[in-house]
Amino acid sequence: MKRRSFLPPRKESRALRLLITPLVAAGLMTVPAEARISHIIHVSVDGLRGDFLRALVEERGSQYFGFSRLQREGAVTYNARCDYSHSITIPNHTSMLTGRPVIAEAPLPPEIQHGYTTNYTIITDLLQEQGSPVGYKASTFDRVHDRGLRTALLLSKEKMSIFARSWGPDHGAPDTDGEDNGRNKIDLTAIHEGNTAPLINRLVTEMDGNFPAYTFLHLCDPDYAGHGSGWSSQNWRTAVKGADTQLSLILAALDDRPVLKASTALILSADHGGGVPDYTHLDPEKIENITIPLIIWGAGIPAGVDAHTLFSNRTDPGPERISNTNPDQPLRNGDTGNIAMALLGLPPVEGSFHRPVFAPGLEILRYLPGQPANSVTVRWPFYLTGWRLQRNASLDRETWEDVRISGDECSHTEQTLPGTRQFFRLVQPN
Repeated sequence: MKRRSFLPPRKESRALRLLITPLVAAGLMTVPAEARISHIIHVSVDGLRGDFLRALVEERGSQYFGFSRLQREGAVTYNARCDYSHSITIPNHTSMLTGRPVIAEAPLPPEIQHGYTTNYTIITDLLQEQGSPVGYKASTFDRVHDRGLRTALLLSKEKMSIFARSWGPDHGAPDTDGEDNGRNKIDLTAIHEGNTAPLINRLVTEMDGNFPAYTFLHLCDPDYAGHGSGWSSQNWRTAVKGADTQLSLILAALDDRPVLKASTALILSADHGGGVPDYTHLDPEKIENITIPLIIWGAGIPAGVDAHTLFSNRTDPGPERISNTNPDQPLRNGDTGNIAMALLGLPPVEGSFHRPVFAPGLEILRYLPGQPANSVTVRWPFYLTGWRLQRNASLDRETWEDVRISGDECSHTEQTLPGTRQFFRLVQPN
């Protein structure tokens, strides 16, 4: 892989230009203009090694129906990465929820790390006190809750209750984002040690009520099977099948609720892989221990594509272990929290470092039914809500002007004059 000196891959100015012609111009992606995501199910399958999962899904006569469906209908990579320096459970889940690496390698400043390196907690532990540097680290729960939306935390390992304490009513930060929604960032918490079935039941039950805008769901079984029997064992494959069944139940419940399904996305990854040595995953220098899947599925998400291709600042890492200082970043589990925020139309988690940027995509459509012959419609993916549409009559000048949107917030239709040209671009919000 080509190496370059470190340049932070964040907050770059990005735009995509398209020229109106009498032909249909295809953008990078096509999604339903009406698609909107208002619910995220953020799933971590503990110990789910990416290359092993791919083999299970793609084997002849595969019985892994849930994962197969996600691969068929969503954007998938089996070659994402966990944290660079730590391939253990609690530090990686902290990265998923905060968008921060466990440790910031030089020359990155230590302020960007969450610094929580232990995998074992006691009932009084708090991320604010044990992390380095000490201090409050905002999470996905903060961002969603402080916008007045409902959140849920469903866990199958008791030791991960540190998240419920750290962002709960006693230790959550004050809400300074608009209306004060209180310090408790998590509206619903359920923890069932080693038992995922009650968590799925609770999730499905919530679908018929005030379904949370953001749910974090943890499934433990592959990790326990790997430690008990090895990642190469039949027990591990059986545990993955159990997780597959749970995912199928979630997908079936959404199928039964088409209105909810049309506004829901599922983001799935893992905290680590495993298998080197066979009963553990502690060494982050072993590629088998850090290779994980990352799946994005739901309304408007392109189907059957490599998840890396959805983002302008993420690249498949091949067989390499990539430092956070490398400008060519892979998708990581630490990206998933901010992917969730982007799909909800929310800003990135405050203080986060892992900020994948969706690739801009415009499509230009002419001769739409019901539209005058001299009209043109510009449309872009729903998850680019908040990007500004601009127009220019010539690429020889930099006099781009913002377009007053005439359609919904992700499309614009206007009249065109014969013989004229018009350029459009999307500009990323600051």
